[in-house]
Amino acid sequence: MNFFLRNILLLHILLLVVGFSWIHGGTRPDLLMPVIPWLTAFVLECLLVFPQAKSSETLAEARSRVWRALLRDPLIYLALLLTVLLAAPFFNVAGEPQFNVLTKAWRIPPPPYPGLPFCVNPAEHAVLLLWFVPALTAALAARHGLLKKGKRLLLLALCWNAAALALLGFAQLATGATSVYWGEQTFAHFFSTFGYPNFAGAFFTLHFALAAGLWFSRASGELLGPAAAGASWPEEDGAFSPHWLLIPVLLNFAAAIASLSRAAILLCGVVFLVLSVYMLAGAWQKSESGGHVKLVGAIFAVLLLLGLSFTILAPKALKTELATITPSAVFERVSGRGYYHARVARAIFKEHRLFGVGGWGYPHFAMVTMTPEERKVMQIQGGANVHNDTLQFLAEQGAVGFGVMALCALTLIVPLVVQAVRTTRALSATGIDATPAKPVWLYHLPPELVAVFVGATATVCHSLGDLPFRSPAVLIVWVLAFVCAAGFLPAVRRK
Repeated sequence: MNFFLRNILLLHILLLVVGFSWIHGGTRPDLLMPVIPWLTAFVLECLLVFPQAKSSETLAEARSRVWRALLRDPLIYLALLLTVLLAAPFFNVAGEPQFNVLTKAWRIPPPPYPGLPFCVNPAEHAVLLLWFVPALTAALAARHGLLKKGKRLLLLALCWNAAALALLGFAQLATGATSVYWGEQTFAHFFSTFGYPNFAGAFFTLHFALAAGLWFSRASGELLGPAAAGASWPEEDGAFSPHWLLIPVLLNFAAAIASLSRAAILLCGVVFLVLSVYMLAGAWQKSESGGHVKLVGAIFAVLLLLGLSFTILAPKALKTELATITPSAVFERVSGRGYYHARVARAIFKEHRLFGVGGWGYPHFAMVTMTPEERKVMQIQGGANVHNDTLQFLAEQGAVGFGVMALCALTLIVPLVVQAVRTTRALSATGIDATPAKPVWLYHLPPELVAVFVGATATVCHSLGDLPFRSPAVLIVWVLAFVCAAGFLPAVRRK
């Protein structure tokens, strides 16, 4: 019973992630509504009542520590502010833009309270509360309610959850499935539980980086020693072979490719190259014995397996997608040049700078700014998205809403960077390595931390040409990755 109570918060955070990822990739609000709000409430309750207690603490002392930490954390106030900004439009609903056939002009009915946050469709706008409130609640719960070991276990569980989703996707391909769960068709194009392949690609690319960092940390710690690896896996975390982690590494890599998302294929390849160089250079420079030979050999074996999986999973459809990935195509997509949605989003933002036009308000207001030819294209496609998270959030949430979102992200990233800098300085000062690697600051960091930043950066790059942060399954893992990374920062041990 004590074990269950000690880990009940960890379990509920994981259930929240599983709910988003397995319920059609989080893109079915009708299915999410009965589940996600309750899970979010349970996570909050467990944070306040059953946080993980240190060995020297009682449960009451742990609660007191958590409550004090929450009150000092700017993230909780930003999360409350964002919640208010997202809730306000429900009381300020505007009419949908209407086209007057006689005057050939658009009429935009104003909201009851002009100048304040509004939305056009409350049901569509409510989806944003389903994205951000659970994600920020989970981040606060993991940051303050989980101890270091709990954060490490959570990141490990996230990678295995993604591996299970990858297996589902491969089972679909093998059986020729016409729907996510072999029932009535729900999406025209899907992979695993994701009805939009680019969401799947971003999800698996992020988890590939996380799983690779976990494997390298464990493998380098076993062959070179924790000091040389820069990791601090305690003995109780090392009960199983590190090479079991190759399963989520390989599955998530293959799933990112099999999603046939061009952005994911490109970014997964970049992540692969960056982490390969980091691992090989770190293994060679940091070793003080013959252990580096084994580790380098293991890394080359993994790289070979990944290369073979890429080759095997290269059917005609994949080759077709690869042929379209050119420097000019990438530049045009990222820059928005020649892509009318980028121009339209900027125009909407200029008209509604402060608070935007509400969640999913872009398709409604885009019609006003588009040319007749562009409107015809949009209607044929069945909707409109900017395919740029920054521009679409600016158009829909304005400078205020987007600014609060950005500040939430910074409150996750900046403390982690500060802790990492302090750790590298402390480790350098202790002379923990006889022959330190160069650059010292990089290889004093735990590989998991490096992997988190590489994977998170890939997601941000993906967001410049698509909408990964509008997938709650991607969003919640992205924020949790930064929180969990703090659990791997090593304690400085002097010689």
